[in-house]
Amino acid sequence: MNKKKIAIISLSSIVALLILVAVGYKTYDWYIWRAPSYNSTKKEVLLSSKVDKLSDQQEEAFYDYARGAIEGKLNINMENLDDASLYVEKTNKKHVYYVEYTCKGELLGTTFKYKTKLNIKTKPSLKDDHFSYNNFESDLTNFASSDDDDY
Repeated sequence: MNKKKIAIISLSSIVALLILVAVGYKTYDWYIWRAPSYNSTKKEVLLSSKVDKLSDQQEEAFYDYARGAIEGKLNINMENLDDASLYVEKTNKKHVYYVEYTCKGELLGTTFKYKTKLNIKTKPSLKDDHFSYNNFESDLTNFASSDDDDY
């Protein structure tokens, strides 16, 4: 073989390898951030004390969504509260998840737990931080700042 053919084969091999690595990375990134059962209309528990069908990234995304909904709805800074538990269930509606989030905080040496329940509608990738929610209920409502107080 001449040097020109060897150079072309080598360069082609390197380009093909780089493409395979890039495609592999994109596939892996999609896999770990995908919204589980996104288009399903079957109810399914994805995370509970007995079931864990979420990747670490998916679980963290649902924690972030719950905290974001609390901060947005109740205007509460979540920095002083710690995560306690998370329950995630795919609902029978496409793209919608039922979430129960429990956080805890300490006041005067006593630990208190606060539960929040909501439905979250996501994008196909949980890496996307745009989401909507409804059916919001929270024990933290009592601590929310309000500009509507009558004096």
